[in-house]
Amino acid sequence: MKIINKELKMELYVEKDLFYIKGSIHRVKIPSLDKNLALFLGIVWGDGWLHQRQKAIKNYSWRIGIVEDDKPLIQHFVNLTDKVFQIKPKLNDRVTSTEAYFNSKIVYELLTNVYGFPDGYKIGRLRIPNQIFDSAELMAAFLTGIFSTDGKFVVYKKYPRIGVDSATLIFIEDIKNALLRLKFKPTFYTWTRKKGNNLYGLYLSGFEQVTMFHKNVGFIGEKANKLEHFLANNAPLRPVAP
Repeated sequence: MKIINKELKMELYVEKDLFYIKGSIHRVKIPSLDKNLALFLGIVWGDGWLHQRQKAIKNYSWRIGIVEDDKPLIQHFVNLTDKVFQIKPKLNDRVTSTEAYFNSKIVYELLTNVYGFPDGYKIGRLRIPNQIFDSAELMAAFLTGIFSTDGKFVVYKKYPRIGVDSATLIFIEDIKNALLRLKFKPTFYTWTRKKGNNLYGLYLSGFEQVTMFHKNVGFIGEKANKLEHFLANNAPLRPVAP
């Protein structure tokens, strides 16, 4: 059956709840926005990329992918993509990282037309999709993807901090707003580099904020193991009574 999908701006065919383009052998699911899709979006917004649209049209290569040195995170992304879209990404091992990628014009148009992900160059163009702010569950899942890819967990003299930075100021402001809505207390900072764009970032500092993050947002991949190990083996520092 042929349908016109106004959101994707595409003519699609549907077969057993899966969608495809005329002449294509690939069948994909078009999901509603839930926490799994929000997590997928967070990962892509953090470490993902799309071919620039003009090149995609010219070469008919609607490639979507992420590159990571965190193998558990890569595997989670592969499983998540299969669950959300019924697409199994391919893996390309590099010297120090792994690329997970797939080709789908339908998913490409979903990311760009519905959720506003920029094709090609990302700096200065990233925003959290408006739809993510509809619920705490969606914001938390999206932030899990962002912090798992672009975030960091550091400890200095047993004092823990979780941070995230970006060259796109408005994107960091979106992340700050999401954290504030979830009752966090982020600290904003600017890092002026000798070369390249400024970096803008946020920190969640101290045991209370870090524990709250672990409970309500969390990491996936190697950062999750590092944070869990720290919390299991360290107690909050408390003031010594006079």
